Amino acid sequence: MPRNLIVGDIHSEYWKLISALEKASYDPDSDVLYFLGDFCDRGKDALRTLRFVMNLPNSRAVIGNHDTWLQDWLYTGDISNAWKRNGGKKTVDDIHYRHNLEKEERLKIAGWLHSLPLVIIEERYLITHGGPPYRRTLKDMEDYAKAERPKISSGKAYDKWDESCIWDRDYMLSAYSKSHPEVKDQIFMEAEPLDTGGRMIFVGHTPTLDNKPFISKKYNLAALDTGAGHGGLLTIMDMDTLRYWQA
Repeated sequence: MPRNLIVGDIHSEYWKLISALEKASYDPDSDVLYFLGDFCDRGKDALRTLRFVMNLPNSRAVIGNHDTWLQDWLYTGDISNAWKRNGGKKTVDDIHYRHNLEKEERLKIAGWLHSLPLVIIEERYLITHGGPPYRRTLKDMEDYAKAERPKISSGKAYDKWDESCIWDRDYMLSAYSKSHPEVKDQIFMEAEPLDTGGRMIFVGHTPTLDNKPFISKKYNLAALDTGAGHGGLLTIMDMDTLRYWQA
């Protein structure tokens, strides 16, 4: 029976992705596979991961903050200090030095990243990398999902966009703090549960403390960054049953 599956932050951990897909008995001919972004950085197989994901049938993805850094570098050659500090050097080493990637494929990858939305909203799901920003409504999130991507002019594809739903951690941490009070001091503005119209919110970006996905019925939330980029596990979840597999 066809399933809707979703993958947490990969961070270049190609073999963890392959292993998790095998454990989930993923069928590319029938299953729909969603991704929460952050394909690159920290691990050593950024290019292999990107090539694999880009060629998958029946797949959809939102963009993550690490992906925006990669996209900007592929278009402009500029490497930000923030990106370097957060695993970008490994991606540059892999793409530029290890594989010496030709310009044509660099632009192909950059174009694919540029095509990814900030938010996907479907009948039963709301998918975004970071989480619903503070005091945003479902209508606001729908506007994000429908927004037309700006053309790249100054080298940064998101220079005219509100990136808050890529970066925001407060929604996830507000839910997470109810069972993990040690994260309360990381919350900038405590968030109330969003009225999602019955949809489940799927996010990545903020690693859980125990390498397990976090689910909150009160916040209609499933958080799937289980630390693959920090020596932890990569998670794939069935979006309807919330059953999950890890590698």
